[in-house]
Amino acid sequence: MDKRILSFELRALCKSIDRYLGESMPKSAADATGGNAHIIMFLARNRQRDIYQHSIEQKFCITRSTASRVLTLMEKKGLIIRESVPHDARLKKIVLTAKADSIVADLKANGDDMERRLIAGFSENEEAALYDYVRRLRENIAVMSAEYERECRTNDTKNKKGDDE
Repeated sequence: MDKRILSFELRALCKSIDRYLGESMPKSAADATGGNAHIIMFLARNRQRDIYQHSIEQKFCITRSTASRVLTLMEKKGLIIRESVPHDARLKKIVLTAKADSIVADLKANGDDMERRLIAGFSENEEAALYDYVRRLRENIAVMSAEYERECRTNDTKNKKGDDE
């Protein structure tokens, strides 16, 4: 019997959710392909604060180059604009356009329907436990990532000292 591997199961679930959301994407959101819809919803839910490219990188666990490429394409599609901020000329906050705003309600309804159907049959206690498990898994991976980064920095320092000798 094959041993079940949680990380594979979670990845498969994420891919299935993304596939379903892509297939059930409202026609009004045809320009919001791939991760665009997720970014649009993130921006819509966080209108009360300034969002920068770095915020997108962190939220979606993507590299700077990937975020830059995705945001540039969204800009070309007319879904976002980048506005300068008075306190730092280097920063550009990311703002939804009217075009993106017009599809937010449809994307939200589709996402809400998917969420409702995803947890169908779960009791309130099971749902709460599931969210707690996911939170704990995310905390564990954050600790693992921090440990790995520290280890890499330590090895880099050791390697540089060896080069100097």
